Amino acid sequence: MKMKILLLLLAFTAFASAAQIKDVRFNCDAKGCQVVFAFTSEKNLPTFFQKYDASSKKLTVGFSETTFALGEGDYDVDANSKFVKSMKVFKDAYKGLPFLKIEMDVGAAITSDKNEIALDKSNFLIKLKSKGGKSWTLSKLYADRKKAAEKQAALDKKAAEKAALEEKKAAKKAALEEKKRLAEEKKAAEKRALEEKKAAEKQAIEDKKAAAKAAAEEKKRLAEEKKAAAKQALEEKKAAERAALEEKKRLAAEKKAAEKAALEEKKRLAEEKKAAEKAAREQEKLLAEQQKQIDKAIAEGGAISALLPKLKEMTVLIGSGLEQFRIVADDNIVMQNISSIDKNNTITIGLAGPQKSPVFRIGAGSIVKSVTWGANGLKVQLKNSVQPAVLVQDGVFVLQIAEKGINRDGFMFWSAQPKGIFIRDWMKSSEDKPNFDVFVKNLDKGSKKIISGSQTFHLRPVVRELIVVADETEFYASPNENAQVMQRLVFGDRLVSLDMKGLYRKVQFGNKVGYVDRRAVGFFDELSSVQEERLKQVDKERGTNLTTSAPQIGSQLDGLYEDRVTYSSFGRRDPFVEVDGLVEEGINIDQVELVGIIWESDVPVAILVESKNPSISYTVKEGDKILNGKVLKITQTDVLFLIQEFGVSRRYSMGLPDKLGGQK
Repeated sequence: MKMKILLLLLAFTAFASAAQIKDVRFNCDAKGCQVVFAFTSEKNLPTFFQKYDASSKKLTVGFSETTFALGEGDYDVDANSKFVKSMKVFKDAYKGLPFLKIEMDVGAAITSDKNEIALDKSNFLIKLKSKGGKSWTLSKLYADRKKAAEKQAALDKKAAEKAALEEKKAAKKAALEEKKRLAEEKKAAEKRALEEKKAAEKQAIEDKKAAAKAAAEEKKRLAEEKKAAAKQALEEKKAAERAALEEKKRLAAEKKAAEKAALEEKKRLAEEKKAAEKAAREQEKLLAEQQKQIDKAIAEGGAISALLPKLKEMTVLIGSGLEQFRIVADDNIVMQNISSIDKNNTITIGLAGPQKSPVFRIGAGSIVKSVTWGANGLKVQLKNSVQPAVLVQDGVFVLQIAEKGINRDGFMFWSAQPKGIFIRDWMKSSEDKPNFDVFVKNLDKGSKKIISGSQTFHLRPVVRELIVVADETEFYASPNENAQVMQRLVFGDRLVSLDMKGLYRKVQFGNKVGYVDRRAVGFFDELSSVQEERLKQVDKERGTNLTTSAPQIGSQLDGLYEDRVTYSSFGRRDPFVEVDGLVEEGINIDQVELVGIIWESDVPVAILVESKNPSISYTVKEGDKILNGKVLKITQTDVLFLIQEFGVSRRYSMGLPDKLGGQK
């Protein structure tokens, strides 16, 4: 009983301390217009916020722990007003704190939530810059409309009573007419039943006579059918005997024809065998002659081309948002000799060349599948659903599309030339943001030399070192979890990044090339502070010092990337980030904790809960946006965030708790 009394006292105290808005007014003077929220007292005034939504043209204001004397609901003000047209008053809880929200449909005079606010004793003012508004008081509008509604309700009630009386009279009259109609229908039904009875008796006599007549006719018909069936059976027997004799003759003729066809087939096979043996001898002779010519070319110091005849080069170039496929031929290529794409997805270039050649498979890019010589010229087979732009520049054939498959900056280069096939990969990490202006400024700070965007600069391959961040992972022979496992890798092993294949990275480990799960590896600059410390310990135990080795080989494109101030927070809260206040742009990582990581799925997912309210949880994956940043990487034990605030970028790592509840 004491506990109940104490809870009632606490509830009464909380209610008594809550603020109350008794009325809302709108007035204008020579300085401008303002919306006035009149509180019942100057004490216990609440926390306030305002927010403007341009798409719906709504200005929402909120007061914490506040009630509204006129009650919650919708209030119409002035549909033609350029200020406030209507108001909706309701309560909305946020993180356990009750808020009174007033959502106003506004006109053209209110376009922002940066309006000036002021406090005049118990009146809270939102000052607007526009003028010329019509003043109003919500309680008066509400009272006038309530009075009009009551008057209309009284008129409606009177009209309803009059209508009910008229309906009662009409119903009484209709009931009398219905009673009269039923009596007439009953009399007519009795008369009709008597007539139907007489007609039924007469019909029964006629049906009896007709049934006797039909029985006699049916007996006669059955006798005739029996006689006809016997005659039909005799005819069918004779026909079956004739058909059997004809079938016997037909089988004998077919047997004779089959023996003749077998003899002819045997003769044809002998001729085909003889022709095949002759063709094989001619093919062997041709191959021997070709081999003799190749041996002669090698002996004379010549080289065998790795390309199709009459071609100098085939190139695939991917980067800067474009993908190109180029062909350079011995003869000049002109646009008039290039066909459109046919139904087989093939383009024919009208060039003089061999009538037929082997099919050259293109090993890179998403435009061309293969190239071969045909009767009408060089045939370029496109991949499915590709619609490239066709260009001819200085006699060179070019196909071009917008590049979509690579979400990194840089270039990929594949070239088939007479001396062989050459592949280069100049790529940057997807997190780097290129800025050519910064590159130009930093190139020669002390010089007045002007460097324009039309100038070129040298590129060389990027070799980025990957580090195994999982405790153990498989080193596959192909990008498939069912592929052969060549070796097991452990935390701290170094790999060379070669390419990305879906969920797998193509890497080099020692002198072996294979594939690893991309979630089990990471670059050095993606490691959390905990992983960096663990890596140092592993290197120390192995007797190596790879952690503090020289900078990795990079591209001269590194100069294109803007300088950024970075630092590690080592798991502590950033002092520049405000903790209090509403967070509407995303998850505030300074107010959540990492409680789990779902690692077995194709896309790893991290589970976060709010520190002050563990019942509220979130799930995020790599690339998801958070407040002022995004989720950079998820490993088996850590989540790495990239935060950008006040022009400063920082990496924030969050680890799973250990068995004792502390952070790993």
